[in-house]
Amino acid sequence: MKNSRTVPFFMLLCFFACGTAVLSRGTARQIAAIKVRSGASERIRLRSTDRLPGAGGEVRIERKGGTTEIEVSLDAMKPASLFGGDYNTYVLWAVPPGGPAENLGELELEGDRSSLHAGTGAQTFALLVTAEPHYLVTTPSAFTVLMNKPEPEAQTIEYQVVEGVYNFERSSLSDVKEAKGKVHTEVRQAFTAVRLAQRAGAARLAPEELGDAQQALDRTLELWRQRGDRLGIVRQARQTVRLALAAQHLAEGRAF
Repeated sequence: MKNSRTVPFFMLLCFFACGTAVLSRGTARQIAAIKVRSGASERIRLRSTDRLPGAGGEVRIERKGGTTEIEVSLDAMKPASLFGGDYNTYVLWAVPPGGPAENLGELELEGDRSSLHAGTGAQTFALLVTAEPHYLVTTPSAFTVLMNKPEPEAQTIEYQVVEGVYNFERSSLSDVKEAKGKVHTEVRQAFTAVRLAQRAGAARLAPEELGDAQQALDRTLELWRQRGDRLGIVRQARQTVRLALAAQHLAEGRAF
C-alpha cells in the first residue's frame, strides 16, 4: 500500500463501497493499572505491541485537584490507515477500574511523531493507544499498538474491546514505511463512519439520521474535490463523523 497524503477519488469511492460486515461487540482484555499520587508528577513509558513493533512513547502524568493531567509524546509511529480496511487514525484511552474506557482524544501524526495533552477524572487507570476507524469511537478496537508498562504488583483492570467488526488488510505494520509530513485522514474517517452506520442497519432503522450523514459526506467530498480550505474540509469531515455515529448508535439501539 502506498503511503500518501492524498487519496485518488476513485479509490475513495471503492473504499466507501466495500465491506458488509455485521456489527458486533465484546471481548474482554486485561491491562496493568497506574495509580497516580495526589500532587505528584510522574513519567511512564508506553511499550509497543506486535501491531506496531518499534513504536514508543512517554507519558507525563500529574494529579491536580480532581483531575489527572496527561501529556503524551509518541515516536516511531506509522499511519493507522496502513492497516487498511476500516482503520484510519489513533486514539488514546484511559481505562479506569470497573468502568468503560474513556476516549481521551485523537493522536494525529506529524511524520512518525504525535503528541496530545488530555485529562481524566480517574486517579487509577491504564493507558493504551489503539488504531480506530475515526476519532469519535466509544470503545477501543482490538488493534492496540501501545500500552503502559506493567509495574510490580500493579492492579489488573479488565476492559472491553470491539473485535470481529472492523475490516483490515494487515494485522501488523512491522514491514511498512513511516510517513513524512502531516498525515491527513479526515475524509477517510468520514467515509468509514458512514459505512459503519450502514452496516449497523441505519438505512432501515435510522434512515433520516443516515440521510443527514450522507449529505454531510457529499459536502465533505465536494470541498475535497475543489481542493478547498483545509480547515473547512476538516470541520465538514468531523461533522460527518458526528452525524454518522449518531445514526449508528440509534440503529444499534433500535435493533436491540
